[in-house]
Amino acid sequence: MHPVFPLGAALAPVQAYNLNQVLARTPGATPSGAALEQLGDALDQRVAKIAPQSKVGDLGLTQTVPTNLRNDLVNTTPYASNARGTDPTKPNSYQVNINPNADRSYLAHELGHIASDQTDVGRMVRSARSNPALARSLGAAALLGAGGSAALTEGDDDLATSIALAYAGNIPAIADEILATKNGLAIMDTAGMRASLGQRGRLAAGLTSYLAAPLLMGATANFVGNQFDEDLKSPGEIQPT
Repeated sequence: MHPVFPLGAALAPVQAYNLNQVLARTPGATPSGAALEQLGDALDQRVAKIAPQSKVGDLGLTQTVPTNLRNDLVNTTPYASNARGTDPTKPNSYQVNINPNADRSYLAHELGHIASDQTDVGRMVRSARSNPALARSLGAAALLGAGGSAALTEGDDDLATSIALAYAGNIPAIADEILATKNGLAIMDTAGMRASLGQRGRLAAGLTSYLAAPLLMGATANFVGNQFDEDLKSPGEIQPT
């Protein structure tokens, strides 16, 4: 059996868990809505520590509780996301969207994206990820490279190459998520809300989804590509004329 099938089955529970947490209909023990001010203050302190030359401007916050399961499963942006501000009169501003019922670790993660964007490396990574043309190019290169390597390589022993090519196309997104998780955990520490094992598990599950996506994409492209390759005939084998 090609690895793409067990991979898909293994990743499904992780995706389901992430959606269940982000789309929480009722608040848990440590909801984001009860930690807005503390985590916001901790963000400023984190930025002062890692990027003293920078300062976060206006921080817009929109709280939205999920109400339409069908639409919410397709688009979770209103419940856990962040974006750079677009108003030129408000430099270095950001917009954060959060489900107030979701665990506060998710809000900390979104604020972690903002903190990492204040550093030179973090800003470069985020800019690369946010560039639509670059994102399309990297995605296409990853998909074509993963499938192409399988189609052009004899036999089925080319899975590692396909996966490596898929990961290469997703480096900006993966790096951005890793930095956000690191800074999000630091923000929770600063706020006096050190992440519990369960909260660290939630963030790990979110990061796993980003790490797993190119793994599944590479395996899928490899499976498809291998349908088109032709094994070389061994020496001495009778060739049809």
